Amino acid sequence: MENMKLIIIAAVALDGTIGIGNDIPWHIPEDFKHFKETTMGNMLLVGATTFQTLPPKAYVGRKFIILNQDEFLDLKGTKYHQFKNLNVVLDLLKNGKNNFNKVYVIGGAAIYDLMIDYCDEAIITWVNKTYLNGDKKFPINKLFTNFTVENDCEWMKSKNNYEYKIMKYLRNGSKEKTKTETEINNDS
Repeated sequence: MENMKLIIIAAVALDGTIGIGNDIPWHIPEDFKHFKETTMGNMLLVGATTFQTLPPKAYVGRKFIILNQDEFLDLKGTKYHQFKNLNVVLDLLKNGKNNFNKVYVIGGAAIYDLMIDYCDEAIITWVNKTYLNGDKKFPINKLFTNFTVENDCEWMKSKNNYEYKIMKYLRNGSKEKTKTETEINNDS
Protein backbone atom coordinates (compact mmCIF):
# COMPACT_ATOMS: atom_id res chain seq x y z
CA MET A 1 0.00 0.00 0.00
CA GLU A 2 2.97 2.27 -0.66
CA ASN A 3 1.16 4.68 -2.96
CA MET A 4 -2.14 4.52 -1.16
CA LYS A 5 -2.99 5.62 2.38
CA LEU A 6 -5.37 3.73 4.58
CA ILE A 7 -7.02 6.23 6.94
CA ILE A 8 -9.42 5.65 9.81
CA ILE A 9 -12.05 8.35 10.21
CA ALA A 10 -14.33 8.21 13.24
CA ALA A 11 -16.29 10.22 15.77
CA VAL A 12 -15.45 8.94 19.24
CA ALA A 13 -16.60 9.85 22.75
CA LEU A 14 -13.94 10.25 25.44
CA ASP A 15 -14.64 6.74 26.75
CA GLY A 16 -14.26 5.22 23.26
CA THR A 17 -17.98 4.96 22.55
CA ILE A 18 -18.93 5.19 18.88
CA GLY A 19 -22.41 3.75 19.18
CA ILE A 20 -25.27 2.48 21.24
CA GLY A 21 -26.90 -0.40 19.42
CA ASN A 22 -26.80 0.64 15.77
CA ASP A 23 -27.15 4.35 16.54
CA ILE A 24 -24.67 7.17 16.99
CA PRO A 25 -25.55 8.77 20.36
CA TRP A 26 -24.87 12.33 19.19
CA HIS A 27 -25.63 14.48 16.17
CA ILE A 28 -22.92 16.97 15.23
CA PRO A 29 -23.72 18.60 11.86
CA GLU A 30 -20.24 20.10 11.63
CA ASP A 31 -18.71 16.62 11.89
CA PHE A 32 -21.04 15.24 9.22
CA LYS A 33 -19.93 18.09 6.94
CA HIS A 34 -16.25 17.34 7.72
CA PHE A 35 -16.82 13.63 7.01
CA LYS A 36 -18.52 14.41 3.70
CA GLU A 37 -15.82 16.84 2.55
CA THR A 38 -13.00 14.51 3.61
CA THR A 39 -14.32 11.30 2.09
CA MET A 40 -16.01 12.60 -1.08
CA GLY A 41 -14.62 11.00 -4.23
CA ASN A 42 -12.76 8.30 -2.31
CA MET A 43 -13.13 4.61 -1.53
CA LEU A 44 -14.62 3.79 1.89
CA LEU A 45 -14.05 0.50 3.70
CA VAL A 46 -16.95 -0.45 5.96
CA GLY A 47 -18.60 -3.36 7.72
CA ALA A 48 -21.94 -4.60 6.40
CA THR A 49 -23.99 -3.56 9.44
CA THR A 50 -22.60 -0.03 9.41
CA PHE A 51 -23.08 0.20 5.64
CA GLN A 52 -26.76 -0.68 6.02
CA THR A 53 -27.26 2.11 8.59
CA LEU A 54 -25.85 4.82 6.31
CA PRO A 55 -28.35 7.28 4.87
CA PRO A 56 -28.74 7.02 1.06
CA LYS A 57 -27.04 10.40 0.54
CA ALA A 58 -23.84 8.88 2.01
CA TYR A 59 -23.56 6.66 -1.07
CA VAL A 60 -23.29 9.62 -3.45
CA GLY A 61 -19.80 10.41 -4.76
CA ARG A 62 -18.09 7.49 -3.04
CA LYS A 63 -17.30 3.84 -3.70
CA PHE A 64 -17.39 1.19 -1.00
CA ILE A 65 -15.55 -1.93 0.01
CA ILE A 66 -17.85 -3.88 2.31
CA LEU A 67 -16.41 -6.51 4.64
CA ASN A 68 -19.18 -8.97 5.33
CA GLN A 69 -18.90 -12.33 7.12
CA ASP A 70 -22.52 -13.22 6.31
CA GLU A 71 -24.48 -13.52 3.09
CA PHE A 72 -23.69 -10.98 0.39
CA LEU A 73 -25.93 -7.95 0.35
CA ASP A 74 -27.99 -7.13 -2.72
CA LEU A 75 -27.57 -3.39 -2.98
CA LYS A 76 -28.84 -1.89 -6.19
CA GLY A 77 -27.71 1.55 -7.33
CA THR A 78 -24.61 1.69 -5.11
CA LYS A 79 -20.99 1.42 -6.24
CA TYR A 80 -19.52 -1.24 -3.98
CA HIS A 81 -17.43 -4.39 -3.76
CA GLN A 82 -18.11 -7.03 -1.12
CA PHE A 83 -15.54 -9.33 0.45
CA LYS A 84 -15.63 -11.90 3.21
CA ASN A 85 -11.88 -12.09 3.65
CA LEU A 86 -9.69 -9.25 4.92
CA ASN A 87 -6.57 -10.68 3.24
CA VAL A 88 -8.25 -10.44 -0.15
CA VAL A 89 -9.05 -6.77 0.54
CA LEU A 90 -5.50 -6.02 1.68
CA ASP A 91 -4.05 -7.76 -1.40
CA LEU A 92 -6.38 -5.76 -3.64
CA LEU A 93 -5.31 -2.50 -2.02
CA LYS A 94 -1.60 -3.40 -2.06
CA ASN A 95 -1.40 -4.42 -5.71
CA GLY A 96 -1.34 -0.79 -6.85
CA LYS A 97 -3.98 -1.38 -9.51
CA ASN A 98 -6.63 0.68 -7.76
CA ASN A 99 -6.88 4.36 -8.63
CA PHE A 100 -7.40 5.67 -5.12
CA ASN A 101 -4.76 7.59 -3.19
CA LYS A 102 -6.77 7.21 -0.01
CA VAL A 103 -9.11 4.58 1.38
CA TYR A 104 -11.07 5.61 4.45
CA VAL A 105 -12.04 3.06 7.09
CA ILE A 106 -15.43 4.21 8.40
CA GLY A 107 -16.43 1.46 10.85
CA GLY A 108 -18.16 -0.09 12.68
CA ALA A 109 -16.49 -1.15 15.88
CA ALA A 110 -15.24 -4.56 14.70
CA ILE A 111 -13.87 -3.07 11.46
CA TYR A 112 -12.05 -0.29 13.35
CA ASP A 113 -10.49 -2.87 15.68
CA LEU A 114 -9.50 -5.08 12.76
CA MET A 115 -8.17 -2.33 10.47
CA ILE A 116 -6.40 0.08 12.85
CA ASP A 117 -3.27 -2.09 12.71
CA TYR A 118 -3.06 -1.52 8.94
CA CYS A 119 -3.84 2.21 8.87
CA ASP A 120 -1.35 4.99 8.18
CA GLU A 121 -3.43 7.81 9.65
CA ALA A 122 -6.44 8.41 11.84
CA ILE A 123 -8.80 11.38 11.77
CA ILE A 124 -10.75 11.40 15.01
CA THR A 125 -13.58 13.73 15.95
CA TRP A 126 -13.51 13.61 19.73
CA VAL A 127 -16.87 14.17 21.41
CA ASN A 128 -16.41 15.62 24.91
CA LYS A 129 -18.82 13.24 26.58
CA THR A 130 -18.97 9.70 28.01
CA TYR A 131 -21.69 7.10 27.58
CA LEU A 132 -22.14 4.47 30.29
CA ASN A 133 -24.43 2.48 27.98
CA GLY A 134 -22.13 2.75 24.94
CA ASP A 135 -21.78 -0.77 23.57
CA LYS A 136 -19.86 -0.03 20.37
CA LYS A 137 -16.29 1.05 21.12
CA PHE A 138 -13.37 2.42 19.14
CA PRO A 139 -9.98 0.84 19.94
CA ILE A 140 -8.59 3.95 21.66
CA ASN A 141 -5.80 2.00 23.39
CA LYS A 142 -4.42 0.96 19.98
CA LEU A 143 -4.75 4.56 18.78
CA PHE A 144 -2.85 5.97 21.75
CA THR A 145 -0.19 3.23 21.59
CA ASN A 146 0.49 3.18 17.85
CA PHE A 147 -0.21 6.73 16.66
CA THR A 148 1.14 10.20 17.40
CA VAL A 149 -0.89 13.42 17.31
CA GLU A 150 -0.25 15.33 14.08
CA ASN A 151 -2.49 18.26 14.97
CA ASP A 152 -4.63 19.25 17.90
CA CYS A 153 -7.12 22.06 18.37
CA GLU A 154 -9.35 23.63 20.99
CA TRP A 155 -12.77 22.22 21.79
CA MET A 156 -15.52 23.69 19.65
CA LYS A 157 -19.26 23.85 20.35
CA SER A 158 -21.57 22.36 17.72
CA LYS A 159 -24.93 23.82 16.73
CA ASN A 160 -26.41 21.07 18.90
CA ASN A 161 -24.32 22.04 21.95
CA TYR A 162 -21.89 19.12 21.79
CA GLU A 163 -18.25 19.94 22.46
CA TYR A 164 -16.00 18.33 19.85
CA LYS A 165 -12.60 18.63 18.23
CA ILE A 166 -11.08 17.04 15.16
CA MET A 167 -7.58 15.63 15.51
CA LYS A 168 -5.26 13.95 13.04
CA TYR A 169 -2.90 11.16 14.05
CA LEU A 170 0.00 9.53 12.20
CA ARG A 171 1.14 5.96 12.75
CA ASN A 172 4.34 5.82 14.80
CA GLY A 173 7.26 5.34 12.44
CA SER A 174 5.29 6.80 9.54
CA LYS A 175 7.29 8.29 6.67
CA GLU A 176 5.48 11.58 7.22
CA LYS A 177 6.88 13.76 9.95
CA THR A 178 4.70 15.41 12.49
CA LYS A 179 4.78 19.21 12.71
CA THR A 180 6.80 18.97 15.92
CA GLU A 181 9.45 16.78 14.29
CA THR A 182 9.66 19.16 11.33
CA GLU A 183 9.99 22.19 13.61
CA ILE A 184 12.74 20.50 15.65
CA ASN A 185 14.66 19.56 12.49
CA ASN A 186 14.34 23.11 11.11
CA ASP A 187 15.61 24.61 14.37
CA SER A 188 18.76 22.47 14.35
